[in-house]
Amino acid sequence: MRKLAWFTAGFAAVCLLGCFGPEGCLLPCGLAAAVMALAALVLRLFSRERFSRKGLYSAARRILAIGLGGLVAAGWFAGWTALFRAPADNLAGQTLSLAGTVTSYPRETSIGGWYMTISLDGGFTAPDVMVYASSGWGGLTPGDRVAFTARLEHSDLLYGDETTYYTGKGIFLLGYCNEGPELLSHSDHIRYWPARCAEALRNSLAAAFDEATAPLATAVTIGDKGDLSDELLTSLTRSGAAHTVVVSGMHISFLVAAALALTRHRRRLAIAFVPFLIFYALMAGGTPSAFRAVIMQTVFLAAPIFKRENDAPTSLSFALLFLLVCSPYSIASVSLQLSFSSIAGILLVSDPLAMWMIRPVQAFCKKRASKLWHLLYRLYFAGAVSVATSLGAMLFAEPLLCFYFHQMSLVFPLTNLLILWAVSVFFLCSLFVGTLGIFLPAGAAVIAPIAGLFGRYIIWVVTAIGGWKFAALDTGNFYYLLCLIAIYLFLLVGLVFRKDRLRLAIPIGCLVLLLAVSLALSRRPVYGSLSVTALDVGQGASTAILSDGYTCLVDCGGNDSDNAGNTAADHFASMGIRKLDLLVLTHFDGDHYNGVKQLFARMDIDQVAIPDVETEYGRMEALLQLAEEEGAIVTYVTSQTEVTLGQAELTLFPPLGSGTSNEEGLFVLCSAEDFDVLITGDADSFVEKMLLKYYNIPDIELLMVGHHGSSGSTCEELLDELRPELAVISVGYNTYGHPSDRVLNLLTERNIHIYRTDTMGSVTIEVRSDGYAAQTQNG
Repeated sequence: MRKLAWFTAGFAAVCLLGCFGPEGCLLPCGLAAAVMALAALVLRLFSRERFSRKGLYSAARRILAIGLGGLVAAGWFAGWTALFRAPADNLAGQTLSLAGTVTSYPRETSIGGWYMTISLDGGFTAPDVMVYASSGWGGLTPGDRVAFTARLEHSDLLYGDETTYYTGKGIFLLGYCNEGPELLSHSDHIRYWPARCAEALRNSLAAAFDEATAPLATAVTIGDKGDLSDELLTSLTRSGAAHTVVVSGMHISFLVAAALALTRHRRRLAIAFVPFLIFYALMAGGTPSAFRAVIMQTVFLAAPIFKRENDAPTSLSFALLFLLVCSPYSIASVSLQLSFSSIAGILLVSDPLAMWMIRPVQAFCKKRASKLWHLLYRLYFAGAVSVATSLGAMLFAEPLLCFYFHQMSLVFPLTNLLILWAVSVFFLCSLFVGTLGIFLPAGAAVIAPIAGLFGRYIIWVVTAIGGWKFAALDTGNFYYLLCLIAIYLFLLVGLVFRKDRLRLAIPIGCLVLLLAVSLALSRRPVYGSLSVTALDVGQGASTAILSDGYTCLVDCGGNDSDNAGNTAADHFASMGIRKLDLLVLTHFDGDHYNGVKQLFARMDIDQVAIPDVETEYGRMEALLQLAEEEGAIVTYVTSQTEVTLGQAELTLFPPLGSGTSNEEGLFVLCSAEDFDVLITGDADSFVEKMLLKYYNIPDIELLMVGHHGSSGSTCEELLDELRPELAVISVGYNTYGHPSDRVLNLLTERNIHIYRTDTMGSVTIEVRSDGYAAQTQNG
């Protein structure tokens, strides 16, 4: 095995421990690596002849390479941290007046305001900051030097959630700014050219393509997913095409293939395109997957110059080592982990798997020499290679996807088989159209509709396949997780019996049977007479109610990184539930509503209950259209309404106030056995008192605290008259002060047990004949 690969393995392992291990682990890691390297060196120096016979000399050589890699990484990581991260850590937690240069175009956030990266003044070691600002930042461009005041926080926490998204990019500070900047100067330095070219390409694509295909064209050319709808993003993820469509190493391969075609496959000439590849990778955001591909392709093109054969494992190891030397924290990047694991799977598995699939068909077709059979064989050959490549790429990537995104796509080989060719054509066409549009917009407008057909085809395929009920499985379900483990055990069995097709059929049959059993078992009810779950949707509300196989969701909105509709659909899917009997919307504010469209896309909904009020932003009209398209019955709650839900009884109370949407919302009372739950939406204290005055509400066991714990809700009269035992606050990162100290103190003074989704994740209360039990996602 290659020495560089083993050295890189040790280097990467220590970097990984440095990012995710306990504090202070670098020193023991470095000492362990030094001892390992020293022991291996002693074995090599004094026992070469003896150990070579047993094959242990070769093992000692590998251990030496791993140990040296770990030792070098420990020193490099510590030095890099002291030089680049320590200055950022010293600034965190302070509100400071700062000056720096904008390095990316400001983008609008989903809740208003702007975000962009700024390189602070102070020289080479000065940190970069991801700034989130309220207003006044929209007109800036890369190269603008600005002065501003911001509150700085560590970047490993975003909206209260732990994340490695920014640390993997070498950004260790987030800045929150409530005022506009002061423009100090402007620079046209070459370092800002990639960002400006990417912005020009983005604007050109938006002008040339229609609204449906322009966001996809932007994603495949410069890797910007910001304009893709939540529905399309979900379909891409569920169909297993998310990393195929958005700019990755595959797109760099397309460019190299085009360069080789132009130079008639003369690599010595094609290497002249490498500067363009580097510039393009920077335009696409400088992602690890893009630079991994640039490095590997450069090694491939340069091999003839040095009279060497290209060795893919060596070039892969060199690419990883290069990226980690540039920033050891990049090992925390999910993009890097997925990119390198995918390529490792392709190198190790795809070729043998493709040959295993092709050989029997090849032998069969050779006996039939007609042109038809030859054509069929070529089609099968292309399909087999595509499927084998997809399976190889997902072999190591799938566990990472399950860990980070909690989903296992079952259809990714089919998806890639159908769209991979279209993605390559659409990518090259979009790049050409976007470039042409910068200089000749009229010409680009003529070509774009033709190129857009490939984009529409991609959207149609991923939407259709991603909409299948079992396109992806939620690995939060124990049976699905068991099935994933079984798949990898099957792969091990396949390696043992790889030369015996008949005996290999036995584990394949067992695997199919296990998958079927897993799907069947997952559909069994795993809850008692009533289960109430406050889903973790960030700053928002979405409450799932299940009873005796019947399902209800009260509200569906939030500001979490995942759409609230996906969160709710995944929750039900983890129990094998694809149909929602009732959706209740207490009101139409975004933090209770913005996931509804995606919920309709993912689930069959029988009935919707809403208040009969006027809404902003056309939300009522949009909901009615969704319900009509899906065949869901819409009920306007204008009086007290009873709904039977399995063993539970739902009582919906109409709006009791007027003015704001919070005052015009519904109340929901859910009762089963001797357990009562009250959901008050965002009602304020005045409307809560109206509920007590006009309706006979029993003592309750569970209160879904109103308005995310706002100081204007949850009045003392409500708590004293209804006497809840449990209180769940659905809340996420916010700047409103939710939950308020007043509400927390009121609940604590009355010995009401408090659960919070921002610190505990989703909270589930299960009601059984012998009482109730509470479970939290984070233990």
